[in-house]
Amino acid sequence: MNNNSGNDKTMTIHDVARELGVSASTVSRAISGKGRIGAATRDRILAYIEEHGFYPNAAAQSLAQSRTNNIAIILPEVNTLVDMPFFHTCMYGVEEVAQANDYDIIVVTTNGNDTKPLERLIKNRKVDGMILTRTYENDKYVKFLKQKQIPFVAVGKFPDDDVVQVDHDNVGACKELVTVLFAKGIQNIAYLGSNMDQMVNRCRYQGYEEAYRKGKRKLNQDLVYKDLSSRAMVEKAVEELKNSGVECILCQDDYICDEVVRKLARMGVRIPDQMKVASCHYSRILENYPVTITSLKFNITELGRRSCQVLLDMIHGKTVPDKTLLDYEIILKESTKG
Repeated sequence: MNNNSGNDKTMTIHDVARELGVSASTVSRAISGKGRIGAATRDRILAYIEEHGFYPNAAAQSLAQSRTNNIAIILPEVNTLVDMPFFHTCMYGVEEVAQANDYDIIVVTTNGNDTKPLERLIKNRKVDGMILTRTYENDKYVKFLKQKQIPFVAVGKFPDDDVVQVDHDNVGACKELVTVLFAKGIQNIAYLGSNMDQMVNRCRYQGYEEAYRKGKRKLNQDLVYKDLSSRAMVEKAVEELKNSGVECILCQDDYICDEVVRKLARMGVRIPDQMKVASCHYSRILENYPVTITSLKFNITELGRRSCQVLLDMIHGKTVPDKTLLDYEIILKESTKG
């Protein structure tokens, strides 16, 4: 039976989807033969199409055949386990939105320099778009993806207004945290950081600097460590800062904060009585100490969700904002009490 006989109305993919109780992208997968779809669902869709004489127009069929309903999430090669919760949590948010829109995700781990894994995905038409979960000041992947003109979203700030970015307000968050610590009467706040080629780390240090300027305070560069690439370097910095009489150590992230707290404990330095400590990033690792740690809390799952939704909107030709900044929360704990 042809449902279109004697009817001027042309059946669409959305009509088929509505009648069968599936999504339009699922119908597209059945038609194109691409993407993950159960055999029973595919057979049911194709049987309905044949029974009702539905044939997609050329434009719709071309679109169905060109889309893969896959997106790639690009993760860095992580050297420390403490880094993993951020990327796992972000990926969970991406997957949540992707699945809700009948998309699958392909996980790619890279070293930040080799573009071959991305080249293969594009050359073999495996994905409709990509999400970069870490950005660098001179990012090879950003330049490569712009050249290939494939939709992509950068999780993190990037110094190029042509790149669609979704990030937390790391600059504003760190600036406000340091300003709050100044308001609590803390005079000298040291900064411990590393890997300044990563944009998130640059943003956090920028916030620290801006807080000093806002408070019209002179920043003593002897209290700033921006290249702590090992545990030994962190421990040495803590020893130097303890001898310098600094009141508070602000840590770039939870990894450095963990090393700082453990080193202070081995030195017999009491927190917060003899040294105050704060972190620019909260994770559960900061809950493992006798003293609770003041920190900045970001909703990483939401970061993943928003990044994925923005990418899907781009894939479907919708207008998206160039930059999306998510909010943060300052958590004041025992480690900075007066």
